[in-house]
Amino acid sequence: MKKYDVEVSETAKKDLENIISYLRYDLAGDIIADKYKILFKQELKKIEDIADSMPILDEKLTGHKNIRKVNVRNYIIFYIINEENNKAYVVRIGHAFMDWEKYLKD
Repeated sequence: MKKYDVEVSETAKKDLENIISYLRYDLAGDIIADKYKILFKQELKKIEDIADSMPILDEKLTGHKNIRKVNVRNYIIFYIINEENNKAYVVRIGHAFMDWEKYLKD
């Protein structure tokens, strides 16, 4: 099985910080925010092994070619893989019910 190096963009890091902050201060508190932080870390680690097994999303939905996703409960990690250098590049992290096309263009 092929293994990928996972690289998280600065934008995706900021997305994750905003999600955790929202969970911590506006929605659920420290315990839930910390659980989600661990879940995201586990899923990002899992991408190392499963990156190429996830289907490519329809370009009409995302506005981009070759975007893949992994669900983390009600959130989504969007990423692109580069087969030449065995990298999975996380481009955004967002809520499942968002407007993907607009979000991925920002």
